[in-house]
Amino acid sequence: MTTRTAPPAPRPVGRPRDPALDVAILDAALQLLCEGGLDACALDEVARRAGVGKATIYRRWRSKDDLVRDAFGSTSPDLVPEDGGSLTVDARALLHALAGALASPRARAWRRTVPALGPEAPLQPALPDGPVGDWPAAARAVVARAEGRGDVPAGGFPALALEAAGAVLVARWLTGEDPAAVADALVAELLAAVVEPHLPR
Repeated sequence: MTTRTAPPAPRPVGRPRDPALDVAILDAALQLLCEGGLDACALDEVARRAGVGKATIYRRWRSKDDLVRDAFGSTSPDLVPEDGGSLTVDARALLHALAGALASPRARAWRRTVPALGPEAPLQPALPDGPVGDWPAAARAVVARAEGRGDVPAGGFPALALEAAGAVLVARWLTGEDPAAVADALVAELLAAVVEPHLPR
């Protein structure tokens, strides 16, 4: 009885996809969005900035909208800080992380692009959350960790207070201020005015 073996799988045609090109294209798109919003992010210019052919972009993204969505999603920061041992330390680290993220290319690109979109724009529904990701969830995670450590009793510290401190940073950023440039003083002021009054005595 003859044993049959499966024929070898055909080798893929062409060169394997280079992930470095993906990064270069996404970075180029994000930089163009920073400079001039959606109108500036023409695929011809993205290709030129990334040093690739336009066909290379179309092999990865079906449309400009798909590329823009991935450009925003490619750099969403993790705002939850490492465990600093206390709610005060973690709250300070979270606010500094948020201030730094608001100075990032992703946030600058968001400010130039998203406010100009109408509610019915095809790009709008699938964009990632916010200019720096879901920072209210990061605030809630920091408070939950403090509860787990026993810093505060469950429900004893309103996560909304830390979210509100972050909202002040975002509001300053939306009006043109760079929170990262004044982060030390601003974070200290927010901790004293918004966070510390809710800490247990």
